[in-house]
Amino acid sequence: MHWRFCLALFFGCALIGLLGTAPSSAQSVEAQFSTETPDYFVGEPVFVTLAIANKTSERLWLEFQSPDIAKLLCDDFAIEVPGAAPADEPWGCGFAGSCGRGLKELPPGKSTTLRQLVNQRFRLLQGAYSLRAQTSIVVRKQNLFDSPKVEQLDVSDSLQINVRRGNEAELESAFRPVVAEVSSPDLTRRAEAAAAIT
Repeated sequence: MHWRFCLALFFGCALIGLLGTAPSSAQSVEAQFSTETPDYFVGEPVFVTLAIANKTSERLWLEFQSPDIAKLLCDDFAIEVPGAAPADEPWGCGFAGSCGRGLKELPPGKSTTLRQLVNQRFRLLQGAYSLRAQTSIVVRKQNLFDSPKVEQLDVSDSLQINVRRGNEAELESAFRPVVAEVSSPDLTRRAEAAAAIT
């Protein structure tokens, strides 16, 4: 009898673990937070990415309502890093004057990603961190803020990362993809890369 209980407990915990990594889903969209890797060097740019997929055959427009009221017009989602000190630099609002933007268009069956540079607001020294990200996605069928709301999806996750010291060669290798994005045709990616480098 004891082995059956242990087996049931094991499969129950495994199922909970799988559910914890699943994306948040609504009728029309699916969304999930992630980082590029669980391991970083001190000083390496850390981006949290929010991926959103349109599960319908209709064009949708998305409004992001960050719970971080002070940054409501600037950030599509809020990030908290308990135990991390604030960044030394006052960063201001958004990238390249992105505050006050409109709804984000998402074609049928397509997906899009939004990124946020964690190092802009937090100093990540050597150690383990839990990055807490959250937002609410309001789905509309027209590119108007006062158009009827189709649905709203609340998305949150806790992402675990480890930060360790690296040598010059390791940091140079880690920065190589970011430096390459400085010449990207995507203006947002270029601004993010410039912010990450500086």
